[in-house]
Amino acid sequence: MKLIILLMAIICSGISSAQIVGVDYQWVEKKDEEGIKVYTSKVPGSKFKAVRAEMLIDAQLNSLVGLVSDSDACPKWADLCKEEKVIEQLSPTESYVYTYNDIPFPVSDRDVLAYVVWEYNDKENKVTMTSTATTGRMEKTKAVRIEKAVAHWHFTQLTGGKVQVENFAHIDPNGPTPAWLTNLLLVSSPFITMKNMRKLIQSGKYDDAKVDFLP
Repeated sequence: MKLIILLMAIICSGISSAQIVGVDYQWVEKKDEEGIKVYTSKVPGSKFKAVRAEMLIDAQLNSLVGLVSDSDACPKWADLCKEEKVIEQLSPTESYVYTYNDIPFPVSDRDVLAYVVWEYNDKENKVTMTSTATTGRMEKTKAVRIEKAVAHWHFTQLTGGKVQVENFAHIDPNGPTPAWLTNLLLVSSPFITMKNMRKLIQSGKYDDAKVDFLP
């Protein structure tokens, strides 16, 4: 998952994040611009809010999976992402991915080691990526390590060459975050990330991306 997604979060649509995560979220719309919607919700038992977002774009599943799987491209589209690399590739659908995020001064940078799993539902023609923060597989850096976070990407192929893009995340930043940063991570950053994703996909760079687990 890109820590953008572990440092902000997003999702919505047919199968809601509430169904996915098993929590009864009360989503409040925070932004609706340029075909992108962003929502936040309180989470029972947590002092940190969850965030979800969605957009509809002209694309194919392989292109979106190809972009999100391209670690070198992370800084080009994932807001706040400075570096990303695959630490271990367990299978075509499982890996451990490290992401370093450049957080505006004076707040400390954050990084995360995530266990990433991809799934394809052929009946719904839908791809789901689940990213869960983990610990113990690599030494800590100068950044503050995020140890509790979960995020999802959902790409559903629709008729007419359209794809419903969705994302969800709930993160414990592992340290105090001022109000301005909370707003950045929960609203602005997801919105910028979605815009950048759309721009890269529409550039055609990932039109021929090869994905082993897709038909």
